Amino acid sequence: MTSAPSGTSALSAYEPSLDGMRGICIAAVVLYHASAQSALTGWVRGGFIGVSVFFTLSGFLITSLLLRESSATGSIRLTRFWARRIRRLWPAAFAMLLAVIGLSAWGPLSARSSDTIAATWNVTNWHVIVSGESKLLQTIVGPLGPTWSLAVEEQFYVVLALLLVVVLRLRRSTTWLTIAASLGVVVPVVLSNVVTNWQPALEFSTVLRMPELFVGVLLAVWHRHGRVSLGAPLADVVAGGGLLALIGLFLLADYSPPWLLRGGYTLVAVTTALTIVGLLQHGRVAALLSWRPLRALGVVSYSLYLVHWPVMSVLTRDRTGMRGVTLLGVLLVASVAAAWVLHACVERPIRRLDTASLPTITAGFAGAALLTVFSVVAL
Repeated sequence: MTSAPSGTSALSAYEPSLDGMRGICIAAVVLYHASAQSALTGWVRGGFIGVSVFFTLSGFLITSLLLRESSATGSIRLTRFWARRIRRLWPAAFAMLLAVIGLSAWGPLSARSSDTIAATWNVTNWHVIVSGESKLLQTIVGPLGPTWSLAVEEQFYVVLALLLVVVLRLRRSTTWLTIAASLGVVVPVVLSNVVTNWQPALEFSTVLRMPELFVGVLLAVWHRHGRVSLGAPLADVVAGGGLLALIGLFLLADYSPPWLLRGGYTLVAVTTALTIVGLLQHGRVAALLSWRPLRALGVVSYSLYLVHWPVMSVLTRDRTGMRGVTLLGVLLVASVAAAWVLHACVERPIRRLDTASLPTITAGFAGAALLTVFSVVAL
């Protein structure tokens, strides 16, 4: 969800407003979970939709990065791409997983080895689907439940990178990529409406959540070729309207109606894409989202997404003796503090390392294998 590169690496220039947009989205997700843990029902009811916004934003930024690489070098080096992803994501995730395993084996958490192994290998979403309804809630409300969205993103990027390697070799590659991405939007929406009963796959399947990511891919293609441009006044209307719509969904949307699972998330993705279009015109709304505290929250959004639910799973109402606004404040402060430590001590320094691709990939998979063994032994 929060695993996209910064605007600096993906676009030709840093776009601070996109980090600000991340800040709003991660705030929505964290407030949604913190409110639930604090017995503040009805607060930030639709904060979970922030994950959908992250999908589209990440799809846009990752595709922009790959298209830029292809334009500059004439090809996409998959080993280099995977090495960047591993440096960017795995160290922080592994540090969080080590903490969760330790707190589950000798402390207050109760993650199962199957949960930690699924999170290690980025397959939590499929672990949820195949576990059946009896164990679904146990996994989702467990300390590693939110890693399902990270799994969806990483699986999607395997498909996306391979798709781009093939399509960019074709004549009229932009046309073919647009067709492929459009099918990636339309076909899953049709499939989700063919299914008549709710199933975990509707929410957690990589295939059925791909439209949100492919909308970001389409935006990246059109933006790359200069086909998305607005005048300054209209840009502010589009960005402001889209942002207000998203914030309204964060505050008011209900989880239970099926519209989100039947194509509603795709409408959220389109709203997100329009908001991004408006922000990229650098108007007043973009300046507003470039506010430094909001950008700072966006910069640590990945680490915050990783740690906030384990932190909240430890600091429960029963253990703290608190509830309501008091507990909400404690959960928010503790989550942000833990995220800052993880970002400053693990995520940022390792991401900045300039290591060769194959050693990075080897080290990443070796670390995943060791973490898997530790999970089995400790849990």
